[in-house]
Parts: sequence; structure tokens; C-alpha cells
Amino acid sequence: MGTITELRQAAPYPAELAALVAGLEYRPGWTFSLEDLDRGQGSAGLTLVITTLGYNTYHPERGETYRVHHYMLVPPAAYNRASWRMWLFEQVLLVEKHEAMEFFQVAGERPYAPNHGFGWDPYLVTETATDTDRRTSFRNEVQPG
Repeated sequence: MGTITELRQAAPYPAELAALVAGLEYRPGWTFSLEDLDRGQGSAGLTLVITTLGYNTYHPERGETYRVHHYMLVPPAAYNRASWRMWLFEQVLLVEKHEAMEFFQVAGERPYAPNHGFGWDPYLVTETATDTDRRTSFRNEVQPG
């Protein structure tokens, strides 16, 4: 086998998904589109773009609204209408989870603030923990490293 330098996947154009996206409504100011685009980081292809209307979670008192484009990779699949509809719903839930991670605070700390940096999945819930935390059992016994 040779060295693989690029991921390649193919599937029929998801006409059922396109029809669902065309009729999709959610929150006021949110829009949905399917686009074949360059998502950055060397990643390109068919993408569900969820554009949200929100405000700065770190300074809500400013009342500034802005739009954010969430790029959701469309899987190379030949799903039926019900499966595409569920997939769309799950993508909306990922965006809502991302927003919840930004808004959630305890005593001014945002323990689940999303990672927006290069290479991070911004929909992945993470929490800072030490190596000792990870090696400690539910019985409070620290396993060797």
C-alpha cells in the first residue's frame, strides 16, 4: 500500500437533505444552507452552514448582536428523509451545546468553555483536569502513573 495523503469519500448528492434544509426553520435570525466550500485547515466539501444570530456571551450587557457560521460536515451517506431530518436536528443540538458551554458559569468561571483553537472540535465538551485527577478511582485511590 502506498502512502495516503488525502481522505476521499463519495456519495450521491443528498437531494432529500437539500429539500429539508430549504424548509428548515428554528430560532429567529438563524439560517441554514448547504454549500460546497473550503472549511479551512485543508478541509473542504459539502457542508451544512448554520448561521446563528446571537450576542457576546462574555459581555451580554453590551447588547451587541453578531452572526456566527457553524460548519457541519455532511456525511457521505445515502440516508432516507427520516435519517437526514434526525441528522439535521442533531446538528442544531451541537450548536446549542456549544452555546450552552459558553453561557454556563459557576461563580464567574466557565468550566466548559468551548475550544475554538486550531484542530479542536468546538462541539466537544472538555474540562480541565490534572493527571492525578485522571488516575484517581471512584474510591479516591490514585493509580500509579
